[in-house]
Amino acid sequence: FEAAAWYWHFVDIVWLFLYISIYWWGN
Repeated sequence: FEAAAWYWHFVDIVWLFLYISIYWWGN
């Protein structure tokens, strides 16, 4: 379960970075 928690945290960070990059690029 520890690995799954780390995996989901990693996914959240990737999505957050992707969202910020798209938002920043859009302006």
